[in-house]
Amino acid sequence: MKKLLLCAASAMLFACTPKEYTISGHAGADYEGKTVYLRSMDGSVLDSCVVAGESFAFKGQMEKQTVCHLTSGWMKLPVLLQNGTDIKADFTSMPAMATDGGGMNSLLSGILKSVTDARIALMNKEDSLRDANAHPQAIDLATRDDYEAMYNLYRNAITENKDNLVGAYLLGVTARVLYPNLQVMDSMLNEVKYAREMENVMKVYNSLKALHATKVGQNFTDFTGLTVDGKECRFSDYVGKGQYVLVDFWASWCGPCMREVPYLVETYKNYHKKGFEIVGVSFDRTKEAWVKAIEEKKLVWPHVSSVNYWDNQARHDYAVNSIPANFLVDCATGKIIAKGLRGEQVAEKIGELLK
Repeated sequence: MKKLLLCAASAMLFACTPKEYTISGHAGADYEGKTVYLRSMDGSVLDSCVVAGESFAFKGQMEKQTVCHLTSGWMKLPVLLQNGTDIKADFTSMPAMATDGGGMNSLLSGILKSVTDARIALMNKEDSLRDANAHPQAIDLATRDDYEAMYNLYRNAITENKDNLVGAYLLGVTARVLYPNLQVMDSMLNEVKYAREMENVMKVYNSLKALHATKVGQNFTDFTGLTVDGKECRFSDYVGKGQYVLVDFWASWCGPCMREVPYLVETYKNYHKKGFEIVGVSFDRTKEAWVKAIEEKKLVWPHVSSVNYWDNQARHDYAVNSIPANFLVDCATGKIIAKGLRGEQVAEKIGELLK
C-alpha cells in the first residue's frame, strides 16, 4: 500500500512539474565557434552557448509565455517561449526562421518572411528605377502602393493575432512607423491583448505621451537632476523664479549644441537680470567633459546631468531624441510657450517677452 501511495505521489509530482522549452538551432559555418545569446526583450542575457558543429541548443523553463531574441553578431531572431515548446531555429535561411510545428513561432516567422520578401522586391524595384535615372519623386510615386502593401501585411497580421503574443510583438516592431499617434496607440493597447507587456510597445507609447505632454501650451514636466556639485535639484526650483526659463538639452560632444552656445551666452547676458533663466541638461558621458565645457564656454547658468549619455529621465519626460533641444517655460503659468528655438530665435523670443 505504501509503495502504491509513493508511486501515486511521484506520478502527481511529475505531472505537475512544468515541461521545459527547447531550442535546437542550425547556425551554419559562419557562426562556428561564436556565442549565441538568448536575451529578454530588454536585452538582458538569459542564457548563452557556443556554436559547435554548426549547431546550438537551449532548454529551460519560463514562468509565463515570453518573447525573447536569439542573438549573435548582427543576428536577432525573435522566439516565443513557453514551457513545452520545441523550437527549431535556422540562421541560414533568409530571413532566419524559428518554427515549432505550426505553433506561434511558425506563424510569426511566416509573417516576417512575407514582409521580408515584400521588402526585397520593393528594394529591387527602387534599384531598377534608380538605374534608369528616375527622379526621386518619381521613385516615391512608383513605390507608394508597394510600401502601403508591405505595411498592410503588418497591420493585418496584428489584427488577426491581437489575442496572442504574435500580435503584440508585431505591434512593438511597427508602432513607431505605423501608429505615431497617441490616440491610436491608446486604442491599440486596448485591442492587442499582450501589448502592455511588450517593452518596445510601451517605449513608443510613453514617447508619444511625452511628445503630447511637451507640446506648446502644455504644462511643463518636472524632473530632478544632479548639479556639478553633486546636489539634487528639481527643474521646478527654477520655474518658480524669474519670468521665463529655458530647459536646454545638450552635450559637450555635440557639434550642433556647441554652435548654439554663443547665442545662449549672449541672450543670457542680456536678459538674465530681467527675469530669464536657463537650465542645462547634459548628455555627457563623463563629469570631466561636462564640467570642462561649462568652464571653457562660460556657461554660467544652472546645470544638471546624470552623466550617463542618453540614459536620463528628463530626456524621456521631454521625448528628446536628438540634441540640441530646448523648451521655454512661462514661470507665471507653468506652460511651455516655445520649443526648438535655434540661433537668433532665442534672443528674438526672449526680447519680445521681456521688452
